[in-house]
Amino acid sequence: MTQELELLDKKELATQSKRGLVISDLHLFSSRSDGFNLMDEIWNDLRKLDVLVLNGDIFDFRWSQLTSEEETINEALKWLKKVVEISDDIQIHYIIGNHDCIVDFTKSIKEFSKNYPHLEIHDTQLLLDRLLFIHGDCTNWNMSGSDLLRFRDSWSQKKMSPRSHLYLYNVMDKLGLSKGFHNCYYPRSVTVKRVAHHLDTILPDWRNAIDDCYFGHTHLPFSDYSLEGVRFHNTGSGIRGMKFLPLHFQINPPSN
Repeated sequence: MTQELELLDKKELATQSKRGLVISDLHLFSSRSDGFNLMDEIWNDLRKLDVLVLNGDIFDFRWSQLTSEEETINEALKWLKKVVEISDDIQIHYIIGNHDCIVDFTKSIKEFSKNYPHLEIHDTQLLLDRLLFIHGDCTNWNMSGSDLLRFRDSWSQKKMSPRSHLYLYNVMDKLGLSKGFHNCYYPRSVTVKRVAHHLDTILPDWRNAIDDCYFGHTHLPFSDYSLEGVRFHNTGSGIRGMKFLPLHFQINPPSN
């Protein structure tokens, strides 16, 4: 009887929609980040999810204010452990971004994930049903898939920046210069066209294969921008002075 009930439960779950949330660009451990406070505001809501997508630059190894890269990696894994242990029933996907693609962290997080079957690590993209998730650093220019890999390889070798550089970055933020740069360099229409160019090289049939594309990186949030029949969404940033926009999504059960 118990086995029959378990089979019924699995069948019922298979016919239910899955509730998901995607966030990106917390830039944790950077002095510019308000990410810990922002996560505190949504922490309890995470328990209600079926799927959580951490869409890159969750941690910031280049601008970390901790004493070393090793300490930053250890603290990052401690934070991630808290997230994955909220519930075994939440499928968690971690997509690597350019600020968290350093070699030692990539190795560490992939090793870490072996202890948690509900945690999956993705180097550049994730396709869930008809929803595509990419970090978004392909929006720096019209990047092909191979361009992105070369760009990531360069970033994977970058070391922590001197504290004097971090101070200058903080001053730029306070003066609004960082936000001004992002607004000028990543206008919405241009940014989405850069994503489309990238998708042409990694998923040529994207116009028919997906309904929505979620990305971050630009720190400029928006939702439901349509291009060629696909909706594009950006989840903003946890950097102070920018807007953080966690976005809910739904994965529908397969139709019979």
